[in-house]
Amino acid sequence: MRICLIHPNYHSGGAEIAGNWPPAWVAYIAGALKSAGYDDIHFIDAMTDHVTPEQLRVKLAEIQPDVVGTTAITPSIYVAEETLKIAAEVVPGALRILGGIHATFMYQQVLSEAPHIDVIVRGEG
Repeated sequence: MRICLIHPNYHSGGAEIAGNWPPAWVAYIAGALKSAGYDDIHFIDAMTDHVTPEQLRVKLAEIQPDVVGTTAITPSIYVAEETLKIAAEVVPGALRILGGIHATFMYQQVLSEAPHIDVIVRGEG
């Protein structure tokens, strides 16, 4: 199973002041997936690399993942939803997963406004 994790291309100006580094959520999830026997894991850091929607389409077409996962804080929710919409268009058979703080607490709204999201992973609150 090929898994692609995407950090959405969200920019607020504030986060960039501190510098660029891979987000911790990817390391946690990739580590758990590898421990569970999954070894075909790809990561697209669209935020750090300023990946445009068109470039994301190309990358997803190249990778052809079976699962696409992303995350969202509240300010980035629409970028995350758009990320998974692009995944639905490029790899329609892939399972599309959204996690993060916004999805945890606003899952009903997200699922009603973004039918291209298949699964929401909720953290413990």
